[in-house]
Amino acid sequence: LVDAQRRDRIGPAEHLLGYAKRVTVVDHHIDSASDIPEATDYVVDKVGSMSTLIVERLQQAKIDVSEAEATLFALGIHADTGSLCFDSTTARDAIALAWLMQQGASQAAIAEHAKSSLSQEQQGVLTQALINTNSTVIHGVTVSSVLLSADGFINGLAAVTQDALELSSSDVYLLALVYDAKTSKSRKSKKRVLKLTPDFFQEKEGPQLHQPADIETEAWRGGRLALRRRRLLAAFEKKDTDRSGYLDKKEMSSALVASGILATEASLDSLFATIDVNGDGRIDFEEFEAFASQVEAKRKEQDKITGKRASTMIIIGRVKAGVNMKGVNLNRLFESYGGGGHAKAASATVRLGDEAEAGGILQKVVDELIESSLTQQLTVGDFMTSPVLSARPTMTEKQVEDLFTRYDVRALPVVDDDNNVIGLVTYKEVAAAKQRLWNKEQKRLREASKNIERAINSTIVERRKAGSSLKGWMKQHIRVAEASMTMAEVENMLLENDVGCIPVVADGTKQLVGMVTRTDLLRQHRYYHSLYYHNKGFSDSIALRKPIIELRRKLKRFDIE
Repeated sequence: LVDAQRRDRIGPAEHLLGYAKRVTVVDHHIDSASDIPEATDYVVDKVGSMSTLIVERLQQAKIDVSEAEATLFALGIHADTGSLCFDSTTARDAIALAWLMQQGASQAAIAEHAKSSLSQEQQGVLTQALINTNSTVIHGVTVSSVLLSADGFINGLAAVTQDALELSSSDVYLLALVYDAKTSKSRKSKKRVLKLTPDFFQEKEGPQLHQPADIETEAWRGGRLALRRRRLLAAFEKKDTDRSGYLDKKEMSSALVASGILATEASLDSLFATIDVNGDGRIDFEEFEAFASQVEAKRKEQDKITGKRASTMIIIGRVKAGVNMKGVNLNRLFESYGGGGHAKAASATVRLGDEAEAGGILQKVVDELIESSLTQQLTVGDFMTSPVLSARPTMTEKQVEDLFTRYDVRALPVVDDDNNVIGLVTYKEVAAAKQRLWNKEQKRLREASKNIERAINSTIVERRKAGSSLKGWMKQHIRVAEASMTMAEVENMLLENDVGCIPVVADGTKQLVGMVTRTDLLRQHRYYHSLYYHNKGFSDSIALRKPIIELRRKLKRFDIE
């Protein structure tokens, strides 16, 4: 059993377990719990790809592979590790991939098939997923989810979910698809039946409460039938986007998309022909109402026979890499639903006694994700550099350069006498100011050499103070970050403004309290072990830093003028 430790991942081969004399499980999900007691051997190791485990054993046995076999193994590693980009990737995956390249793996074939394009059906799912996505921001993390329904299982939903994650600018994306498991067995047939529920014939302006409520409307004066007709008319008018009084095929398709219903062109044609009783190529309200009655009647009849509408729901989750998502573990989250996978990519299949349960289950998954995995995000005040050296607007090029050299910094905030931030100076401004000063001095010397008398007199005249004040050439109107801003907000600020540092001020003021640099952000991401992450000078709160701040102020009087 390859890449499978649970029965629900074996599929139709599950019945063979009872006849097997030896069952070997080969997997790379070390955190997954197995429910296969028949297993006699386990080959489970922490690598990014299953193909890596097989390739390593081929290397140990000194078995060469053909070019086609090497290409297939390489494609497996690329798919499982995101071309060595997923955080579950290990050095062993890269070594195995390098060996396969030595064995003649075709880079042309890998380039063509490693990232396959979505099929027409998958593109339709992606389109409707993006249209119906529900997003919420918790602690600076965008969590998105979507619930779709189809008449059968659709292959390639993992790729669809990954694309939806990237296109929706989400940090976490959960895609759920509800389908009838029975109809999925006969999906080879070109004819597909489109399932509509009574919800399609309701106007949806906001959250729908499925509980009785007191009705106090004008429509109630005509009884329940009049109320039902009024609601159907409201739904019909909402779908009639051109206000023609009829629904054409384009409007019907848009209405299906808005309801999260996946429909092929053939199934849409079949549905439209069924509703369009008079065959005039458009649907009026009477035809719409009659078909809604048929759907409701069929649903009631089915509920009487089965009591519930059994179906299957598959949930696929994907998570972007980032410091704010380090605590997100989809594998652990989906285990309670019989699923699993990786921490940042997992799935679960849930058998539903009633398809109406799907929305509640998906909401429960989202709630559990938020409660267990998303913690309060760091603010700038938690990791900024503080106390921070600053420059005065009256300083000259030489004085600012001396500060840069003495303290080994490349940028300084400029503050006034009240410690309010009024600008920023970097080594670039200093270099440009020194160049201008040198150009002016050269010009003065050239003019003086032409007039000897003026040159002699210039030696007598008191030498004027060299340099110009900082306020004339510093960066002004700069953006500052407040200490309560989140890490994600400051990262975006640095990227948008293409700067390497930003002064940090107290909330609601311009009072300088610190600086945040790209290095400070790298420390929080913990990309590299060589960066010191626990330096007390950079990690203590402002209150604990007060003695250091006071000491800095006292020592400032000894700074070089």
